[in-house]
Amino acid sequence: MKLLIISYVFPPHAAGAATVMHNLCKNLPVDKYVVITTSEGLSLRRGVYDKEYALDCSKTRLPVYTAGLLDQFVFFLLAVFRGVLLNRKERISSVLAVYPFYFDLLAGYVLHRLLNKPLIVYMHDLFSETNRSARLYKIWFYSEKMVLSSASKVLVMNEKYVEHYSSRGIQNTAVLPPSIDLNEYAAYDSTSPRLARDSRKLQIVYTGSIGPPQEEAVLTFLEAAAKLDDVEVHIASQSGKGSMKEHVYKYVREMNVGFLPKKECIALQKNADVLFLPLFGNSIYPEEIEVAFPCKLLEYLAAGKPILALVPRGSFVENLVNKYEVGVVVDDLSVDKTIAAINLLKNVKLRGMLSQNALRTVKLFDSRRLCKQLFNIVNEVEAQTA
Repeated sequence: MKLLIISYVFPPHAAGAATVMHNLCKNLPVDKYVVITTSEGLSLRRGVYDKEYALDCSKTRLPVYTAGLLDQFVFFLLAVFRGVLLNRKERISSVLAVYPFYFDLLAGYVLHRLLNKPLIVYMHDLFSETNRSARLYKIWFYSEKMVLSSASKVLVMNEKYVEHYSSRGIQNTAVLPPSIDLNEYAAYDSTSPRLARDSRKLQIVYTGSIGPPQEEAVLTFLEAAAKLDDVEVHIASQSGKGSMKEHVYKYVREMNVGFLPKKECIALQKNADVLFLPLFGNSIYPEEIEVAFPCKLLEYLAAGKPILALVPRGSFVENLVNKYEVGVVVDDLSVDKTIAAINLLKNVKLRGMLSQNALRTVKLFDSRRLCKQLFNIVNEVEAQTA
């Protein structure tokens, strides 16, 4: 088996789909896969480059430095060309295309046809998050169904994805949730060199992006926290002024320390009392918010801290937090309800119980186990198409 992975973002890019691939690929035998991805310059420009997050594997880095439409099209052309060359050298047995970049799917589909190799697609996000006002949206939406229908298997994050694609007539799905390296979290000290904490206050930490899917929830939370004298908030987000609304940015900028390398991020999470997870706002893609499985959710569980989730009722995150009793959910954009949830989490005994539940729950998403699951899926696909 020689799996060709096409992923626009890949470690040492330390965010989003690259995080998912990092945790999966670090447990794959290095002689079993090769990767086509973009230049490390993309990670540097986005401010999410972490040299300690790199993987020692066979990678072909293409001269693509932004996520603009033109660069994505260039990536598609070069990925197809390099994929053909790699097949001559490595004898590729199957292709894995990783979304959330549309041209990853398209490159995977074309190579599937050219090389006559089975295609597996991994949907880290829903395609519905694409801006529907874009001129090419209808063409992309149609072609996405064509690509997914031609794949031997479409891997998705949870059962809500399965329901979504089933409603569109796509039945070849299998759940492969994001994973996490538990040893990585266990190895790091909980002392954050970046921030000293006030032991008299409840420290709430958020680590992640702030854009349309998060910003209204972040604003609601910050307005609630500002009314509580015994609460201290820290944010570590690479998001800048251009990625969020002005009134949200004014709140965030005073407490945002920016992107942190993985070790410092883990230390900050483990040093907190509560970890905040926002996924609620005036989004142009509500389906994505409903089904989303944020990577930070597993990081929070691995840190062993209770979660304060500001997410819609019926969403995947709400269901998981409530099912496993790992935190408190606020299911509407209410400052008063958020204050009540924060006050509830001031109870030390409650936080201890939620923390223990988090550490038990995260074992379900151990990267070694899910890597074996991916390996089995690839082997089954290749056996069926041999």
